[in-house]
Amino acid sequence: MRILHLANDLYPRVTGGTEIFVQQLIEAQWGLPQPEQVLWAAHAAAATSADHNTGAPLAPHQRLLPPVQPAGRLASVGHAAATIPGFEALLQEWQPDLLHLHSLSPRCGLSHVRAARRAGVPVVVTVHAPGFTCLQGSLLHHRTTPCDGRIRPWRCSECRLVNAGLPTPLAGLIALQNGWPLSPERPGRLAHLLTSRRVTSAFGRAWRELVQGVAGFHVLAAWSAEVLRRNGVAERQLRLIRTAGPAPLPPRRRRPLADGVLRLVYWGRCAEVKGLHLVIEAIRSLPAELPVQLSFYGPYWDDSAYGRSLQGRIAGDPRFIRHGPIVKEALLPLLQEHDLAVVPSTWYETGPLTVLEAFAAGLPVAGSDLGGIRELLQGQACGFLLPLRSEAWAGLIRQLLADPSPLAANTPVPRPFSTVAAGLQAWYGELTAEPAA
Repeated sequence: MRILHLANDLYPRVTGGTEIFVQQLIEAQWGLPQPEQVLWAAHAAAATSADHNTGAPLAPHQRLLPPVQPAGRLASVGHAAATIPGFEALLQEWQPDLLHLHSLSPRCGLSHVRAARRAGVPVVVTVHAPGFTCLQGSLLHHRTTPCDGRIRPWRCSECRLVNAGLPTPLAGLIALQNGWPLSPERPGRLAHLLTSRRVTSAFGRAWRELVQGVAGFHVLAAWSAEVLRRNGVAERQLRLIRTAGPAPLPPRRRRPLADGVLRLVYWGRCAEVKGLHLVIEAIRSLPAELPVQLSFYGPYWDDSAYGRSLQGRIAGDPRFIRHGPIVKEALLPLLQEHDLAVVPSTWYETGPLTVLEAFAAGLPVAGSDLGGIRELLQGQACGFLLPLRSEAWAGLIRQLLADPSPLAANTPVPRPFSTVAAGLQAWYGELTAEPAA
């Protein structure tokens, strides 16, 4: 079977969770008893971050396509582009049996699904992020409260307007109307605010077209399946195949607080939904003489007001050490030099892979009592589930400094990616045996 994977970017050009997942999945697909023929494509980004390794050479199984041409505002919010250069030619050249999408954006979205349908190629989408049904991309109502994910024109419009800085009562009033006579394509803040509901409606229409055009949605967590059901995805289109982790290392040699310091570690991108501020504020609230240190590995600290604000909060404080991105081959040995992984996300994680990487390194995990983190840590002696409050993190740190013995608990062995690849291969077979939707 010939599988064409499409994502927003390629590993190791970008070392985010999605790119790492796709690379590990492809390696597992090659190792199946009946190996898949695999090609991984992505459109080049119009703009890149300084943290991206755009000079990384392409692997034989990777193909970098020209940048997509952006469409208007309504099309873009529906994950469509004006043109997708090179993609239809790639479909014709490579003749895949199935297209597997790993992102949802104009670079990997509705335009590609339409092209695949014209070519008679069924499409599968893996839901890697919580925002597939959320224009904000976070499933956080007013950026604070976890949302049920159902697309609702008034509520979603009001939420976006509040997040844009409008007072809640005014946002609610504007969300009642469609902005007539202004066009949503008209430039300017006023037009964008007043036509917010029309944008939400366009997003909803695009989502419904996506659901009708996709053969199946692969979800990595049970909560994610619930969100898709609320948004019209049929049970026959859903397949829960949980994510996997890397092969475990030999047991850690480091004993908890072996050098007298509680060493915490975070790896991943710097973004508000990742909740780094919760742990930072927790540590800053503690007496400076308490022996705790938090190391950060990952990109995007300079790309947002949030990241720059965090840099200001930790500047000059030796309890915080910031590093750059790290390649996956070096990650697990580095994790074993720490005492506790922190995953303080404020949104619903779909895996998350970080928890499984920590398990593979034998490292206990403290994470938010939410979504995929809860599904992986609940009932585990090596897991600590916390509410979305910095005080709770400060309390856990004090508790572990007083009694580090829970940090010695054994971690479960993550399921290998071969199980994910085998589950997907069986599902691919079912979907390609049926006529494309």
